[in-house]
Amino acid sequence: MLTDQERQAGLVMNAFHREMEIYGYQINIDNYTTMLAALPADAWPADLEAFKTVKTEDLPDELSDDQVAQIGDYQYRDRLRVLVRTEKAEQNKSMRIRDVIKAQIGADYDALVAAYKASQV
Repeated sequence: MLTDQERQAGLVMNAFHREMEIYGYQINIDNYTTMLAALPADAWPADLEAFKTVKTEDLPDELSDDQVAQIGDYQYRDRLRVLVRTEKAEQNKSMRIRDVIKAQIGADYDALVAAYKASQV
């Protein structure tokens, strides 16, 4: 059996790692959002829309290098949009778990997690 002190220590350790996980998701969200700003924001051009899901190596040879690059940009943009949504959903799940842990730790949550963090340096 765990003592109350051991249980509290386990909760604090888990809370710290959950906070780091949430932060990791935010880093990804910020990075993907920044990358999206450099990619096309408009709808797929009508003449290239048929290539939305075609791998680069499977694109027709008749396409110019500029067209291939443009297709790559739109495909990457579409993939990043999905990744942002996925990261936000996963971050939200982690926040919910963190909130449950936080409720178990109580009013000293911030101080105890900060102390644990300081002990990890």
